[in-house]
Amino acid sequence: MLKFPTMYYELSKKEKKIARVCIDKGLDMAFKDGLAKSEAVISDWLQGKFSSNKEAYHKLYKMITDTDDAIGKRYDGLTGSKWLITVAQLFAEKTITEDDIKDFSDETKGVINSFVK
Repeated sequence: MLKFPTMYYELSKKEKKIARVCIDKGLDMAFKDGLAKSEAVISDWLQGKFSSNKEAYHKLYKMITDTDDAIGKRYDGLTGSKWLITVAQLFAEKTITEDDIKDFSDETKGVINSFVK
C-alpha cells in the first residue's frame, strides 16, 4: 500500500501533460486487461468448460462489471490534484516505467518515488 505525504504538491503545466499521458497509458492497459480477461472467459465457454451458457454469461458479466468498477474507482472524476498520486500508483504497479516518468522534474520524480517507498 502506498503512503502519501501530507503535503500538497503542484505539477507544472508541462508535468500535467506528462501525467495525462501516463494516466492515459494506465487506462488503456486497464481496458486491455479487461478485454484479455473477457477473451479467456469466452475461450473457456467455446471449449465447453461451463455447465451452461447461463453460467458462462454470468461469469463474463461479473468479470466485466468488476473490471469496470475498478476502472471507475481509479479514473472517473480524476482531477488534477490527484494526478500525481495516480501516476505514483501506476508506477508502483509497474504499469508505467522509468521511461514514462523521465521527463518529470527531479523533484517530481522524487515525490513519485517517495510515494512508492
